[in-house]
Amino acid sequence: MNFKHRHGFGCLVAACVVLLFASACDSPLDVETPRNRYADNVSVLPGEDIGTPVSVDIPIDTTGGKWTPAHFSAALVLDASGSITSEMNQYLRQSANAFLDSLDGVLDEGVVVHFNGTATIAQSLTSDVSALRAAVNALPRTGSTAMWDGLSYAMQELADKGSHERKAVILITDSDDNASVFATPSKVLAYAGEHDIMVYTITLHLTSRELVLRNIAQQTDGRHYSLPELYSLQSIYREVAALLRNP
Repeated sequence: MNFKHRHGFGCLVAACVVLLFASACDSPLDVETPRNRYADNVSVLPGEDIGTPVSVDIPIDTTGGKWTPAHFSAALVLDASGSITSEMNQYLRQSANAFLDSLDGVLDEGVVVHFNGTATIAQSLTSDVSALRAAVNALPRTGSTAMWDGLSYAMQELADKGSHERKAVILITDSDDNASVFATPSKVLAYAGEHDIMVYTITLHLTSRELVLRNIAQQTDGRHYSLPELYSLQSIYREVAALLRNP
């Protein structure tokens, strides 16, 4: 090779070095971005040449914020009237217990209300899941139906004692109200709105108050479940628990 050729080759090498250096200096990897800050996780297996494919471990980008489940204060309002059959009573207890499965036993709070001829707070607001289960499993089935009073008792307990911003009532019934002495649909709806309490309603039989219960649920950002099969009740209660848990 003569000098002219060597000189040309040297110039070419020098130019390439300059271009590579300039390219490296201008590389977007010199700027910290959500994408390239994980570049240190590139790994080359032993014995592999640099020119072979490499594995890149890119963790999930959580720059948008970590998902944190919400805690809540919730009331189970259960129909304990004489129109509830033994089979229905069993499903009501099973489904309410399915909801209690979602409570963490520390921060989440629950209250259990039975309603028949009168409304009764069977278990006041607590994070003790065992105590809540005991109240659910003691659900009777006798007498008439003071449904609006049951809703009112539950909401007052949540408003007075609930420590979480997210508050909800889950009501299940198979008949119309025929025994309430102080609460009415309009009072229930107004109180729920004043204290930001969501109301979820489940009707096992079609009643004259079906549209009223649906409206209360919709107006309070809850949901109404009309005439579900008994075997689907546990799924409904789990769905409500998941909705309350979602931030």
